[in-house]
Amino acid sequence: MRTIPTLLDTRDLYEARTRVAVSYCPHEITVARRPMDLHVVQTEAVLGEVAVHQLSYGAAVDIEPTPLGSWVLVSAPLRGALTIRSGRTERTLTVGDSVAIDSYRPFSLSWEAGCLLQTIRVPQHLVREAGDTAGVSSGGAVRFGLGGPTTPGASRSWRALVALARQEAIEGGRFTRSPLLTSQLTRMLASALVDTYPVVDADEGGRPGSVLPRGLRRAMELVEHEPEADLSVAVLAAAASSSPRALQEGFRKHLDMTPMEFVRGVRMARAHEELARADPHSGTNVAQIASRWGFGHLGRFARDYRRRYGQLPSTTLRT
Repeated sequence: MRTIPTLLDTRDLYEARTRVAVSYCPHEITVARRPMDLHVVQTEAVLGEVAVHQLSYGAAVDIEPTPLGSWVLVSAPLRGALTIRSGRTERTLTVGDSVAIDSYRPFSLSWEAGCLLQTIRVPQHLVREAGDTAGVSSGGAVRFGLGGPTTPGASRSWRALVALARQEAIEGGRFTRSPLLTSQLTRMLASALVDTYPVVDADEGGRPGSVLPRGLRRAMELVEHEPEADLSVAVLAAAASSSPRALQEGFRKHLDMTPMEFVRGVRMARAHEELARADPHSGTNVAQIASRWGFGHLGRFARDYRRRYGQLPSTTLRT
């Protein structure tokens, strides 16, 4: 049996923050108690567009993430406990519990010192496709509550499917060697996710404060769907059916960033994805990809990219 690759093994807080951000999203991390116990270990198993991570911090930590962007995460403690907060809702997860987190929900996390968390990362576009097929999407998006699986049977099926994906990735099984099988399994995971976890209709409720305002979501969805378009505050405000000033206030209040910072963040993520996929021997270079995503100043792009992903874009292109 092959061993799962270790992405990170460090006691350095800065390295942990920058490297973990590559897998999930930029975030702030604070060691709540006993910083000398910090020992961050992260593993990764990748199957097509899906990745299964296991992450532990060793110490108790508090995490304040930015919006997830292109992913839906399903997290489950394998050891210890984790508390997730969103608006007025708070839920503590222990072994046997799990939660689906979408990119429309501001949230924060508190880890117990002994928590080992397994998270499967599913591309948002696959979840959106599954939601459309199941008829549960709202405004082109699928939004999840903070509840656990809807039934014990659905929970068992979901765990079995995640275990299969992880094992195939680790072993290099048939699913990893056939693009068709890989695509079928990853789409099956997205469909199972939608079938297993409670979907919130934002227009008809959900809990107070559990989802972002509708207009703000529409602006975010436009950026996610068309990041290469000519997006200005006026264009985003029109999509949100609000004034530019109201849109800016909404982004600042709910996301702690400006609309254009959000646009740049999504474009940076797409540039990162393209750099990771590109063949460095094909003649593709960092400047071409940066320019394609609207980053005209290469030095500034490299600086911001390193701050977010913990390495230079040229390093991502070569690996």
